[in-house]
Formats: sequence, structure tokens, C-alpha cells
Amino acid sequence: MRRAITAVLGITAAAWLNVAPAEVTVMAVRLGANDVTQLAKFYETAFGLKEIDRVGQPATEIIMRYGATVADAKAGSSPEFLLQKREAGAAKDPMHHAIFRVSDIAATVAAAKAAGAKMEGDVATVPIGGTPIKIAMLVDPDGNALEIMELPKDLTHLPH
Repeated sequence: MRRAITAVLGITAAAWLNVAPAEVTVMAVRLGANDVTQLAKFYETAFGLKEIDRVGQPATEIIMRYGATVADAKAGSSPEFLLQKREAGAAKDPMHHAIFRVSDIAATVAAAKAAGAKMEGDVATVPIGGTPIKIAMLVDPDGNALEIMELPKDLTHLPH
């Protein structure tokens, strides 16, 4: 009996040690909105996101994703961008919630400003992992903070 219990405990311990960690990816970013329809127009104009779904009538949440067309966005697998109706009187969170990687920071900042965003300071170049990264901080029309990053053309991700 002792041998059987020892064998079971040994097998159980070995199984626990061999458990692979779960795969984790970014599924979505959620931002608050005073008017989800208006804010969705901003994100489509400034960043090219497309509406793929909405909740409620009138809308209390709009789900967006990247794609050349709405059909492409619905079929795509990019992380979702969720704009959810903010409760009346709820404080705007100053924490930077969304970070966009862009190929041309000047053009992206210009498009975001034209669509209603406000700049917080100037575009800065910050060394990350020894590599200069261009960063701009903006606030969308509903007060959500955004970070825009332009990496050197030869990088696929931040050099940490």
C-alpha cells in the first residue's frame, strides 16, 4: 500500500512539474467614452479602426478592430478595441490605457489632432533597451490617455 501511495504521489508531482504555462496574448483594450458613437468615429478617423459590433440601443459599447474594410476587421485577429459608455460623473482615468505602434509618428499625431485629440507635451525620443524610440502622449476627445510609439524601421518590437 505504501508503495502505491508513493507511486501515485510521485506521478502527481511529476505531472504538476510538467504543466506548461498558458499562452497569453492581448485580446482587447477597453476605454471609457461619454458618447461611444462619437469616440468610435475618432478612432476610425485617427487610427483606422473599424466598428465590428455594438452593444445596446443606443450604443453602450462599440467593438472595433483593424482591417482594410469592416468585413476584413470582423474576420481579422487583431486585438479588439472596446469603447464602453462611461457612467455619468465617473472620473477620467489619467493612466495611459492604449499604446499604438505607428510607422510615422508625425503623420499619426497630425491625424489624431485633426480628429480631436490633444497633445500632452511634444514628441520625445526616449532610449528603450539602448534604442531611441519616438513617443507622443495624447488625450482622446473623451479624456483617455494614449501613447503613440514609432520604432526604428528594422525593429519588430521594443528592445528590452
